[in-house]
Amino acid sequence: MTEIYIDITQYITNRLNTGIQRVVKEYLIREVKQNKNLYVLFYDLKNKNFSQIQNDEVLCFLENVAKYEFKNISKIDIFKENKNKKIFFDIDSVWNSPLKRDGFYKELKEGNFLIYNFIYDLIPILFPHFMYEQTINNFKPYIDSIFKYSDFVFFDSNSAMQDFSKIQEKSNFPRKINKKVIYLGSDFNTSKNVEESRSSKYEKLLSKKYILFVGTLEPRKNQELILDAFDELYKNNPDLNLIFIGKIGWNVENLVYKINNHKLKDKNLFHLLDVEDSTLNKFYQNAYIVTYLSHYEGYGLPIIESLQYCNITLVSKNSSMPEVGGIYVEYIENNSKKSIISIINQYLKNQALYTSKKSKIKDGFKAKNWELFYFKISKYLT
Repeated sequence: MTEIYIDITQYITNRLNTGIQRVVKEYLIREVKQNKNLYVLFYDLKNKNFSQIQNDEVLCFLENVAKYEFKNISKIDIFKENKNKKIFFDIDSVWNSPLKRDGFYKELKEGNFLIYNFIYDLIPILFPHFMYEQTINNFKPYIDSIFKYSDFVFFDSNSAMQDFSKIQEKSNFPRKINKKVIYLGSDFNTSKNVEESRSSKYEKLLSKKYILFVGTLEPRKNQELILDAFDELYKNNPDLNLIFIGKIGWNVENLVYKINNHKLKDKNLFHLLDVEDSTLNKFYQNAYIVTYLSHYEGYGLPIIESLQYCNITLVSKNSSMPEVGGIYVEYIENNSKKSIISIINQYLKNQALYTSKKSKIKDGFKAKNWELFYFKISKYLT
């Protein structure tokens, strides 16, 4: 019998529903239903101990991440001795956890735990200028803890795994660690209880011809590039719109000012902050073109989410994005605004080309789903 322990302290603290949190959510939705020996944990910094969240409450939380209030959290001694195999699986953004992993992982190993991790990217090490200083300071010790103690590490792309291996080679901990790439899913696990009214307020916007960019506003995501390109495209295409969906991140004051004071704000240019999965689903379904112009990605989930709706998708040609997008996306090299304008213009001017490209995506692209992601992960957690 295998017991699995998962710490979702950061998920509960941040109450986000995108990126890493989406992965945690999709995994837990399934694991909670399948595994009676799953222990979902919250770390209490004040009392310096873990509490267990009952599995039925985990599901309630995942249905209403932003507002759910827990009712039945009980203290748990994870080091209580038994004969079961025990895996501590860190899949959340635990580098920012108040419980620092170096000392904790040492305790886990002394307590006969196996330690499994999921690494999404190595951005704080490779591109620290794109990150909060606190994240940079927290991430390096976390990675070193994995080098020292982890038994198995999952990655969302070969690109991320290669980055990890190169960094480990230069570290003081060159030991062998089992590794596996597990691609993320792209389908939306929307609740039957989600009301259609949540997306009805966007009905008029969803009927427009729009370029879509999904992702937190931050320098690494490079939203300003498509905004500058849109300014040029709009001159000859006054029916064209640009929609950003994502929360406001770090160091984007200039971009936010530029959006909020744009002459086309709320006319042809829109920024939506709080969009439920069911509504985001519809924005992908109705998009004219999707862009994702990040400087670096461990995976690039919005790319795969876009392609499953057969969208023409423009992406940067770096890191994992060619691995994820394959032959089905349009690549923008060297952050070229001119290239973006040229590609979008060719589709605006040639409906036959536009239709043909979408048909090729529909016929050839095979979307990966969260069920497959969960199945592959669970094979190794036994």
